[in-house]
Amino acid sequence: MSQRKAIGIDLGTTFSAVAHIDAYGKPQIIPNSESERITPSVILFEAGNVVVGTVAKNNCVAEPERIVDFVKREIGKPKEQFDRQFGDKVYSAEELSALILTKLKVDAEKYLQEPVTDAVITVPAYFNDAERTATITAGQLAGLNVLQIINEPTAAAVAYGVDKLDQDQTVFVFDLGGGTFDVTIMRIDGQKIEMLATNGDHRLGGKDWDDVIVNMVAEQFDREHGENPLLDLQSYQDLQSRALAAKIQLSSRQRTAIVHSYNGKSVKVELTREEFERQTRHLVEKCKAICELVMQEAQLDWTALGKVLLVGGMTRMPMVRNIISELSPTPLGEDVNPDEAVAIGAAIQAILVLLEEEEVSGERVLPEGTRQQFSSYDGGLMQVTNITSHTLGVVLWNENELQEYVYPMIGKMSPIPAVAKNHFGTASANMPRAVVRIVEGESTMPAECTPLGICDIKLPPFLPKGSPVELVYEYNANQVLEVAVQACGNQTRISIERNTGLAPSEIEAAKAGLAELNVT
Repeated sequence: MSQRKAIGIDLGTTFSAVAHIDAYGKPQIIPNSESERITPSVILFEAGNVVVGTVAKNNCVAEPERIVDFVKREIGKPKEQFDRQFGDKVYSAEELSALILTKLKVDAEKYLQEPVTDAVITVPAYFNDAERTATITAGQLAGLNVLQIINEPTAAAVAYGVDKLDQDQTVFVFDLGGGTFDVTIMRIDGQKIEMLATNGDHRLGGKDWDDVIVNMVAEQFDREHGENPLLDLQSYQDLQSRALAAKIQLSSRQRTAIVHSYNGKSVKVELTREEFERQTRHLVEKCKAICELVMQEAQLDWTALGKVLLVGGMTRMPMVRNIISELSPTPLGEDVNPDEAVAIGAAIQAILVLLEEEEVSGERVLPEGTRQQFSSYDGGLMQVTNITSHTLGVVLWNENELQEYVYPMIGKMSPIPAVAKNHFGTASANMPRAVVRIVEGESTMPAECTPLGICDIKLPPFLPKGSPVELVYEYNANQVLEVAVQACGNQTRISIERNTGLAPSEIEAAKAGLAELNVT
């Protein structure tokens, strides 16, 4: 019997965290080699070496051209849209994310004193197909067997619900981190945690609040000295750091001061909490609108909620807590640590996946203590049901209106894994091939949806118009799609070739390239 060690990873925009289940079946955060419980998601490139974490973050100002941060906002993009070059090597978003994951894996192995083989990695619930696939690729590049991708709010609910499975309730998870925002409504019912609705904006987070302060100070500097301090990368990084510190201070104090120097000149900006809240009201309203939308999607009233969970460092800010208080009479849950709940939930999910694998294979890969602890819950293992965050459709031809439209195969908020089968007819006689265009999005207009891929199947000659074409969509637990097409005796099946940073053929070369770097 070969034992496997699984961890849960919260791969965050600004901070990441890693957790495991100890020998007694209890979830624990794994500190990094600097003894910190969370690791800044910042990368510093030095000759042949890569530094990830606090040391890299502290060097942002001194060496901004060697720094990569906020890479999570770019993951899933092809290299034409995002890459970073250091030396003679060009890195995709997956490779850069893999460096952060490598740091977490190496530090976990050092702390646990055993190899780490498997991981569940979390993503924002509103991540699309390409972003999820790219996250799996990043995990593989870091040398991890990625057991599953799990939504961050789902992981937080798992962390909260693992010892509350006897208390049936509806839980509202408000997850506002450094770069992404998610709202998810979960139902804890017996041994089941079921996702009811989700919505979000993965380009809304703490950085947007920081940017408000950065721009205020830059405008004041320009007024006083006639220069823009944001044109210099070093000055910009310095001001970002000062803005972040000021934002944190305003969570516990009514006022703060930001002093910024550039080109031998300086400016001092006094900022009150009241003024900061006024300047960022548009961001708060964005959050509020998404909260109200997700309640409508779940068809629930605010009074139906049993608990509100606050996840992500930004939920420490009074203005953010006030949003929830304005909307919901439900008391705010203090049951989870905003920085750690997601990683802990991922670690629990990793054990649940391995226990399922044990059941299927009959091979024992977990310590006995862990198995006993997880099997001791009344009613068996916890079951977590996710839902789709986007509609998956196919582009069809409308003969009456003479235009293309999107037919939804798997609708938003469908429980996953999901399978959908439909029959269509060929658009004209004697078609040489059927080209199935697969898209993701809520619109019926193809141009407003995200293209996922094309499934091209050869047809027999002399087929009449309307000849049957069968289409099957299979959406797995990682929310990754496979499509099968059958037409007049011919069939084809593809895993969608997603337009992410790395093609499948490039992954092995990328893995070898990253292995040459010394990550600390």
